Amino acid sequence: MCRFALAFVLLAASVPASVGQEAGLQRLPRLSLVLPSGFASETVQINYFMGGSFGGYGGYVRAGKNRTTYEIDASVDGKPATNIKLIAYLPGCKIATLNIPLLGATQERRLPCKPLGRISLRGQIFPVFITQEQPTEVEVAYLAMWDHQFFGIYDGMVTTIRLGTVVPDANGQFEVKLPNLHKQMNLGEGEFQFILRHPTSGNILAFLKPTVAGASSDSLKVDSSYPSVVLFMAERQ
Repeated sequence: MCRFALAFVLLAASVPASVGQEAGLQRLPRLSLVLPSGFASETVQINYFMGGSFGGYGGYVRAGKNRTTYEIDASVDGKPATNIKLIAYLPGCKIATLNIPLLGATQERRLPCKPLGRISLRGQIFPVFITQEQPTEVEVAYLAMWDHQFFGIYDGMVTTIRLGTVVPDANGQFEVKLPNLHKQMNLGEGEFQFILRHPTSGNILAFLKPTVAGASSDSLKVDSSYPSVVLFMAERQ
């Protein structure tokens, strides 16, 4: 009888601790991001930076197919975030920036999609033989040079939004449709980056340096239009 009573006491004592731990985990905030209806979830790109008693922590959402929402655990090492800032890109939409106070509670937000037009860019790679030696593709990305100011940080990698790839022809020529991000210059300075890769391995073959006014070392500044043909010098790494 004493053994049974002792076992019952030990079991009863262990239950509240377990329940308390689970309750503590449940209190940690989460951010649920709801996608626009019918949107291809695998094309969404979301970068974030959150702050709290832990300091600051940045990351990104791993995209997947057939999703209607994405969730972010808004805590670090069991410490809840007090706010989270997001940069969200949905193809065909303006880049969305959100600053969300969490205050220890789970939040839900709908990602907006304000339509954004596109502009054409025709490129010519030289020397042309670099595209004839082996299969190649041009990867195009947007560099959000303004992200550090938005996130409130001083260093780290610049937020890079991958826009897609295009295969140059036998003469090293290609054409892409770029989002007209000149309409969002209120966000800050941004640049388009062009990288020549091997389509199978993904290895970088060369950085494509645009030879136009206003171009930096290997990027093209966002503008409302471009010359009829932009020459890109392939610089091998």
